[in-house]
This record gives sequence, C-alpha cells and structure tokens, in this order.
Amino acid sequence: MTQATKTEFVPVALGVLVLCFIMGMVGKFAFENFPNLVSPFSEEFNWQRGTIASIYSAGGVITGLTGPIVGILFDRLGPRNVYGLGIISAGIGLVLASFATNIWHFYFSISLLIGFSASCCGNVPNAALASRWFRAQIPLALAIIYSSMGAGTLLGLSLSQIFIESYGWRQAELLLGFCVFGVLVLIVFLPWRLISAGSKELSRPQTSKDIEAPEIDWTISKAMRTASFWGLGSVFFFTGNGMFSIVIQAVTYLIEVGFTPIEASVNFGLTGLLIPVGMLGAGYLALKIGLFKTAMLSYVITISAVIFIWLLDRSDHVLPLYGFIICFGLSMGSRGPMIGSIASRLFRGRSFGAIYGSISVGGGLGMASGSFFSGLLYDLTGSYEVIFSYSIICLLIGSSPFFLVRGIRSQT
Repeated sequence: MTQATKTEFVPVALGVLVLCFIMGMVGKFAFENFPNLVSPFSEEFNWQRGTIASIYSAGGVITGLTGPIVGILFDRLGPRNVYGLGIISAGIGLVLASFATNIWHFYFSISLLIGFSASCCGNVPNAALASRWFRAQIPLALAIIYSSMGAGTLLGLSLSQIFIESYGWRQAELLLGFCVFGVLVLIVFLPWRLISAGSKELSRPQTSKDIEAPEIDWTISKAMRTASFWGLGSVFFFTGNGMFSIVIQAVTYLIEVGFTPIEASVNFGLTGLLIPVGMLGAGYLALKIGLFKTAMLSYVITISAVIFIWLLDRSDHVLPLYGFIICFGLSMGSRGPMIGSIASRLFRGRSFGAIYGSISVGGGLGMASGSFFSGLLYDLTGSYEVIFSYSIICLLIGSSPFFLVRGIRSQT
C-alpha cells in the first residue's frame, strides 16, 4: 500500500470524529440560542440592548479565558471528565436561567456556566482529542469537527424559538436544559480508555526523536514571544468582533425589518446549514490554491454577507436575505480550521494543546467585545448602519496578519 492510499479515517477514529462533532454541537446548542432571548428580555425586563448583549459578551469572555484551563484539565483529567463537566455546566446553566429574575442571575447561569460549558465542549478539547487520532489528515478532521457549530447553532436557534413561541422563554430554557442533560448517556457508556489512548499508528511518530520532531520544544512562554502567536490570536479576536457584532443583532434586526420571530430565527439558523459546506470547501481550496488565498476569499465573502444584510431594509427582502444566508453561512467559522492548521505547524509538540488554548482566548474575547460593542453602539446611535460599519472594519483588521506576519504568511 502506498502512502497516498493510507487513511487515518479508520473506524475508531471516525467514531472519535463523531463524538467531537456531537460535543461541539452541544456547546453551540446551549450558548447560541441567546439571540432569541434579546426581544423577550427587552420586553420583560425593559433592559437596553447593551445590557442584554453584555450577558452574551460576558459568556464569550468566560469561553475565551477558560480555553487554556480546559486544555490543562484535558491533559490531566481526560476527555470524559472535561466533556462531562461541560454538559453538566450547560444543563444547570439553562435550568437556572429559566428561573432568573435579575441581571446577575443571567451572568451566573448563561455567562459563567454556559460560557464555561462552551469551552469544555468546544474547539480546544476537540482539537486535542482529534490530534491523538489524526496527523496528516488533521486539517480535514478539524474542518469536519468545527462544522459542528453550524449544526448546533441551527438546532439551538430553531428549537429554542419553537419552545419560546409555544411555552414562553422560561419554559424554553428549562426544556433546552433537559435536552442537554440527555447527552450524559454518551459520557456514561462510551469506551473512554480506548478513545483517550489515541491511534497506535501515530503514537510512535509522536515520541520519536527522528521522525518529524519539532525543532523547538515549544512552551506557552516561548510561543508568546513570537509574532505568530499574537498574530493568530488577533485573527481570532478581530474576526470574532466582526462576526459576533452581526450574530447578536441578526435575529432582532430581521424582526425589525418585517420578519416574524420564527421566520427571523429560522432564516438566521439556516446559515448554520452552510457552515459545514464552507469549512470543508475552505479545506479543499486550501489544498488547491493555498491557505492565504483561501483566507482572503473567506473575508471577501463575509464582508459581502454584511453588505447583504445591510441592504435588507432598503430593498426587496429576497435577494439580500439569500445573499446574507449564503455568504455568512459559507464563511462563518471558516478561519478556525485554518488557524488550527497553521498553529499546529508552527507550535507542534507536547504543549500544543495549551498553546492553542491560549491562542483561542482571542476568539472568546472577540466574541465578547463584538457582541458588547454591537449592543452599545445601537444604544448610543439607534442605528444598525454603525454596527455594520464596525463589523466590516474589524474584518479588514482581522485579515491583516495573514499577510503582515511573516511566520503566518510562511505557512500559507
């Protein structure tokens, strides 16, 4: 058998891939239904948009800052305990949110507990587990795993809106919490010793000193002294600002331009269907035209999505809506696997999980600041145009490390 015919997608590895996908979907399912709560919170509590957005923003901060902690917990406690902790945290957070009456209740239940669960079930542990089963084909594996955010977003938005319209937002949060608790069955019955062990085929190359050994024994402190580390973190941060300034406002904006609440949620949720297509397509294009050109194309598509949604209140809904759904869905999260692949090339070694977790802090902070400033800008101006302009500026800045940072550019 030639090297070209070998595949790392063997049955057990495929099972691990499915597990990572489900865990990623749970993390998104629990957290990304929040846009549906903006209108109910505004009506019941009479809070300003910035106050409501701060709940989501604080959750993003927790998700980002706990990335390195989750990476360390993964190394010490294993995937079963980390995933289990994430599921329990998400379930409790959703249940507690259904009884909340004050802003600090939501900071604790949604921001802290659900934000932490998104980290425990998210890209850091999933990438760390996948790296035990995939090496040469890990870009494709990561693209598949990261596409779980689309499924989780669509399911969370659609199901929560159905529950909200049928039972109210409090019962909706309670029912979503019970749905999350149901995933604990996986934690109880899966063969974790086999899953945690990783591929025997890859174990020897990982420890051999003469097969693809890293030239530098990378640690977090060494990585933080490089421009590439901060460049990748800034891609996460500014791109997260650009994306989540739209995410947090999209459902409410669609309602204000004439869609019903369920139409707005489903239409925005449809972007999630295209996330896997966009991620896998980006992975394919990266092999054909290179990471740099693929990254630049992804930013062009995202900026086009912002322009399309900007046009929704100025013209017929059909073309701008479809343009937004297609472009936003195809580019949402497409930079994640690219950053993961570049980081694995630059900083591979025994500390890669902790290093990548530290880089991912930029994504959490970007999600937090993007959603927060989006709400703040709306409160100050009452205009979505300012928000859309802010998004485009952040996206342009987020793309710059791909051609300004030599270490990153050398890997593209």
